[in-house]
Amino acid sequence: MPRILSIDTSNTLCSVALCDDEQIITSVSDQPRQHARRILPMIAELLGARKLRSSDLDAIAVVNGPGSFTGLRIGAGVAQGLAFGAGIPVIGVSALEIIAMKGHRACGHNHLLVCVRAREDEIYSAAYSVLGNQLTLQGREMVGGLSEHHFVGADETAQWFGVGDGWLYAKQLSSSGSLIIAGYDSREIVSDASTLSEIASLKWAQGEGVAPELALPVYLKEQLDYQQVSQQK
Repeated sequence: MPRILSIDTSNTLCSVALCDDEQIITSVSDQPRQHARRILPMIAELLGARKLRSSDLDAIAVVNGPGSFTGLRIGAGVAQGLAFGAGIPVIGVSALEIIAMKGHRACGHNHLLVCVRAREDEIYSAAYSVLGNQLTLQGREMVGGLSEHHFVGADETAQWFGVGDGWLYAKQLSSSGSLIIAGYDSREIVSDASTLSEIASLKWAQGEGVAPELALPVYLKEQLDYQQVSQQK
């Protein structure tokens, strides 16, 4: 198992995980708006517990979105700094992919429609399929209003299960179209560094990871707006 430090500052919890010697050890802080102050001491504590330095790591993993703009910038900045100093890659993982994995483990379904509430009556959404311990994004991740299409590229022959607090608006969602939806669980699920660490280990084994300067937050709304403008030109 690779030695990976994982960082998640994308939501109200600030969490760090260290994958080392076939084990994952974690540290979590629930202090609101204290991510910038807490993240480095939490990392130092985990590395110190194993008598490791950042140069002993194989990679840094970070949740790169969607999530709190400030939180994503904090996570990206710390990941970039540590990885640059250690000369190692950064593995960016979507919060929606982590939620899909946690939803799969909770409900047992292999085809997940992730819906997470965003600001301004919008939702983040994505369709993920699970094969073994691997997740595959079908289509692309989206952000938009309840009446818009949210599951672009989802397999219409599969049976899907909805996870995430966006399904509180299940009756208003028209994005499912002709998809077969077996049910949904509208409880809130948030990403965390421990699950991030597991996914990042698989991605590292597949050779994924980028240079530190390329490890930027993914702002879905800005990304989709840019794509729409580009298509209109």
